[in-house]
Amino acid sequence: MNIISTQYTLKYKSFEIVVSGCKGDNGKHCFGCHSPETWDFNIGENYENQIQKILRKIKEANDLIDWIWVYGGEPLDNNIEELIDMLSSLKESNKPIVLFTRYSFDSIPQDVKDLCDYIKCGAYQQELTVEDNIQYGIKLATSNQHIYKKSNNQWK
Repeated sequence: MNIISTQYTLKYKSFEIVVSGCKGDNGKHCFGCHSPETWDFNIGENYENQIQKILRKIKEANDLIDWIWVYGGEPLDNNIEELIDMLSSLKESNKPIVLFTRYSFDSIPQDVKDLCDYIKCGAYQQELTVEDNIQYGIKLATSNQHIYKKSNNQWK
């Protein structure tokens, strides 16, 4: 799994990790996708070469960030074992992890769910664009998207 970029976003007090690669749904990408440059699986640098630097950045900005976001591309279209390995490393930061995916909650592997604190589910569907879908302080683009939160090891 490759990482294209990382960034701090002060608006959300988040540290964001952008992974490359998206297969689309049956080979078709979301019409109006906000990040088509992330679709190619071959761009970026392998996460194993970056994870220590990422953990150091998170530690250095500890007081500035409240959570870690992982999105792309599509994280779940990548090698799941590599995604699990990266999420396990990120847990060392003791920051909540938010995974953004187009997939339904039920289709996400349990090992991935175990390592996340929030999961945003639902593909971008341009015809369902809304301005008022705000969940847990995060503005979602379309009405079909939902954020699940883990509390006491239960998802809501």
